[in-house]
Parts: sequence; C-alpha cells; structure tokens
Amino acid sequence: MTAAYSSPPRMGRSTASVVFIDPPMARRWLEKNTRNRPTSDAEVLRLAEEMQAGRWQYNGEAIKWSVDDVILDGQHRLMALALLDDSVSLPFLVVRGLPTESQDTMDQGRSRSAGDQLAIDGLSTGSDSRVLAGAIRVFIPWAAGQLFIDTKRLRASNPALIAWAKSHPDEMALMRSILTDPIRRKVKCRPSVTLAVLLRFHLIDHEDAQRFAEGLTTGAGLEPGNPILTLRDRLDRIRTQGIRTSDRDYIGYFVVAWNAWREGRTLDRVQRPHGGTWTADTFPVPK
Repeated sequence: MTAAYSSPPRMGRSTASVVFIDPPMARRWLEKNTRNRPTSDAEVLRLAEEMQAGRWQYNGEAIKWSVDDVILDGQHRLMALALLDDSVSLPFLVVRGLPTESQDTMDQGRSRSAGDQLAIDGLSTGSDSRVLAGAIRVFIPWAAGQLFIDTKRLRASNPALIAWAKSHPDEMALMRSILTDPIRRKVKCRPSVTLAVLLRFHLIDHEDAQRFAEGLTTGAGLEPGNPILTLRDRLDRIRTQGIRTSDRDYIGYFVVAWNAWREGRTLDRVQRPHGGTWTADTFPVPK
C-alpha cells in the first residue's frame, strides 16, 4: 500500500546522532522551542531530580528538530537539564530534519508503567505487577516520613521505584508472599495501600502482622472493641457509603488499629485526631 498525504510534508535530510548536552546548550536550544505543548513544572522537576540523582539513563528517546530548526519533542528533558549545574553533560539521541507535521503523531503510544518494568525485570509476575508497583509508591514516602510533603513532586518516579525494588529483595519477596494469599484481597481498601501497610507491619513483627491480617480479612473470633474488628467496620462503611478517602487516611486508620491491638487496648472507633486533620506531628507511627 502506498502512503498518501493530504498535502506533501516538507522534508529535509534527516540525521540522527548522539550528542552530549550540557545545561548551557539546553538553554540555547530551548530558545527555539516555539512550537510545543504546554509544559508541566512538576514533570520538569521530576526529570531534573532523576538527572541529579544519577538515575537518568540514555534510552534512545530522541530530541527531535523540524526541518525549520524548531524543537518538536524533548522540551521537558531540556528544561530539566537546564536547571542543573553547568558541569553536567548527558547523552541524548538528536534527530534533525523532520517534517513539522510529524509532531502531530508524537507521544501517542502507550507509556510503559512501573508495573510493566517490574515484570520485564523479573521482579514480579504480570498479574501482581500493578499492585506491587502501587505499594512501593505508597511505601517509599511513608517510610521516609514524607506523607505531608507535596505528594505530586515526591511521587516516586518509575526509575526510583525500580531502583528500590532491586535494592530491597527481602521486602519484595515478602510482598509477593503476602499477595499469594487470596484472602488479603478481601480487605476493603485499595490493594496497593493494604500491601504497603502489611509490609510495614511485617517488618515490625512478622507473626503479629500475620495474625492482624488474618483477623482483618476473616473477622473470625473478634469480639466488640477489638481494634481489628473496629477497623474492619470502618473500612466497610467507607466502601459502602462511597466516602472519599486518601491513601494517607487509610494508612492512619490501619496504624491506629494496629497500635491499639498490639498494646492490648480496646477501640470503639477508628478516626482522625481531634480537629479532623492529621498533621506530621499527630500522624500515628506503627509500633
């Protein structure tokens, strides 16, 4: 089949080469960024942090220029690089001479998720990849004490998530073992949050975490006032009443019940502190 165009695109002689770009060069190139989509400050900061941390890897994704010497693709990468110290230099594939109209078809494919990459790297099975990736994304800022910092900026990037998974084989094995129990999926909370919480509890006390999870999922033998039963009731009300609940609130509810249960206290309700809002000082720490 012969390709047809409504009007012939203006073609130049396309070239491709690997170029080491430093911040001054990125700034000069951005002066020719006159035809592009609106930028995302959060994405620029995320990429800059990846580059600064040494997680940026050359992967063949190109900085693309039109036949008219205008940037068509790569503005966020260049803007991130432009923020760094001038001594930094990173390799990029640079393609020049593309038809201006080709920009209409860029960034149209399905992006590779962190779950996809976990599976590709052999760190998870396909069916569990998405939940595992989500759990790591919840666990990293929680464990770092960053639940009350700008969540959009601190959201773990895919490279950071994969790096964590590779450097924490014991935690990954523990999460995979938790996921093998189908009962765990009956907890009325987002599976990734449940998995992150149970991981944290297992790291504190493996046997208690197993008992807590079993009680939470089955409810068997729980008397009124048992913190696990009280948490079950709270999660059930949230689900049945459609109450919008953040991951941070879910974590707080789990930890309040866990601490009370571990201390042998009864608990009639699981709720936020007086005033209705958690703070970094009032948010419960699992014991």
